[in-house]
Amino acid sequence: MKSAQSILKKYWGYENFRPQQLNIINAVLEKKDTLALLPTGAGKSLCFQVPTLCEDGICLVISPLIALMQDQVNDLQSKNIPSIALGGQLSEEAQAEVMAAAIRGKYKFIYCSPEKLAQKQFQESLSQIKITLFAVDEAHCISQWGHDFRPPYRKLNILKVLFPKVPILAMTASAIPMVQDDIMKQLSFNNVHIITDTFLRPNLKYSIQKCQVKLQVLRQILNTLSGSAIIYCNTRNNVTQLAQLLNDYGYKVGEYHAGMPFELRKKVQHDWMQNITPIVVCTSAFGMGINKGNVRLVLHYDIPGSIEQYYQEAGRAGRDGELSEAILLYQQNDWNYWMELQEKKYPSIDIIKKIFQDLADFVQLPIGMGEKQQFPFDFENFCLIFKWDKIIARNALSWIQQEGHIRFSESAFTPSMVQVLGDRFSIESFQNAQPIAGNVLQTLLRSYGGIIDSPHFINENLLAELLQRDVPFVIQQLQVLAIHGMISFDQKQHQPVVQFLWNRSSASFMKIDFDHFQLMKKGFVERIKQFIGYLQAQPYLCRSVYLAKYFGEKDSKPCGICDICMSTKK
Repeated sequence: MKSAQSILKKYWGYENFRPQQLNIINAVLEKKDTLALLPTGAGKSLCFQVPTLCEDGICLVISPLIALMQDQVNDLQSKNIPSIALGGQLSEEAQAEVMAAAIRGKYKFIYCSPEKLAQKQFQESLSQIKITLFAVDEAHCISQWGHDFRPPYRKLNILKVLFPKVPILAMTASAIPMVQDDIMKQLSFNNVHIITDTFLRPNLKYSIQKCQVKLQVLRQILNTLSGSAIIYCNTRNNVTQLAQLLNDYGYKVGEYHAGMPFELRKKVQHDWMQNITPIVVCTSAFGMGINKGNVRLVLHYDIPGSIEQYYQEAGRAGRDGELSEAILLYQQNDWNYWMELQEKKYPSIDIIKKIFQDLADFVQLPIGMGEKQQFPFDFENFCLIFKWDKIIARNALSWIQQEGHIRFSESAFTPSMVQVLGDRFSIESFQNAQPIAGNVLQTLLRSYGGIIDSPHFINENLLAELLQRDVPFVIQQLQVLAIHGMISFDQKQHQPVVQFLWNRSSASFMKIDFDHFQLMKKGFVERIKQFIGYLQAQPYLCRSVYLAKYFGEKDSKPCGICDICMSTKK
């Protein structure tokens, strides 16, 4: 067996491991199931890469994001370490060839999603491979108490059923004690080893500013920026609008969100990593797995959804150990909207049942019928017809799906997106030359305020109703407008469907685990209270100490540099 130190030196060129990395590597080599709690930027990937290279066999890495997998695969391949990611970029034939090569021992690392691992055929192929370690990245996704829960992660308990002797390394940067316990329970850990590093970042200055005009404060901050910056917004529209504003003011800014084409996102990330574009405005889709040292600022322009999300994103600043800032800006209307959003996360049981009834009526499904049947489902139209708030409806439908009554296709909640690209003069000229498509363009402008400034989700059914035409006509004319360069048209890829898993029952007799619902809601409410406490700042309690206590770390000392510590000094 090769030594961990020699592997580190050979492939990464480092002389020594960071704090706790070697402890985790040794636990893995001793075949212990290990929960590793390391802050963002602490080098979690080395904790499974090094021990795998010390031994014969393959490490299967379960990761939530294709982009994150591909980044790590590219890095390993650049070091001549044979690795592959099994994602949508590979055809079924190509994936079959990869598995055949893996059986022959070609690869050291195979990356896959939890959805892939749930496939029976994939599990059968794995049984023929010499697997030395399972690495579960972003392990907080396993827990229903986690801030980023993903139901497919719950099926990872199959690992111990199929491979009882193969150790599991679960890694996360953001898990409160309750989530840590749930991770170990869901993965059926035995001979467990828990290794945690401090959650304190002594070089990271946390601050929160309530301001009258966020943009004005942001510009003042950026004017003193040295190094790179990440600015987080909660929505794609906010990202686009803020990026355009900052570019208009002369800052070199890239924008990044999941609605952009893959190649464009790749270019934005590359230009930022190479310091060509020092600032990126983005949603939470950006940053996971990125290792860039000179990020001097992470700024939240909108209030994030949880302490875990905030801590993870803020931790992307200052990975080189130099002094860096994590700033959150908000106005009173941001606060009001955020509070309203939290209240909609858990609709009442009565509302959930009513939405289930409306869903069945929407697809015209009689009571006692529908088991395994699929129906076209237009979420926008559903909310329009039954007058439901979209956020409440989506959360209720997600809960109904989680309870096992229905299943939605991936595109069910992703409508088409349009932005008008022409200026006033070109729009007027186009309408004169193409009156039919021009009428559709004018209807877009009247129906969606700001669509000429930023992309907007649209409802083809609503447009068809306003134009007194059918939906295929609307789609055809939108395509005409896109061909002529008058709009950008990101059409939803597939017809969204909903499948009823059981025959429809009366909503009043709908089976819901009420105790589980109440327990989940109670945990959510408690986490929100904790975040409100952080945002509003308990007097004289250091920001870093507050975060460390939230994640279960005791006896933390004040950082001396956050806004609370600085105000206390004054």
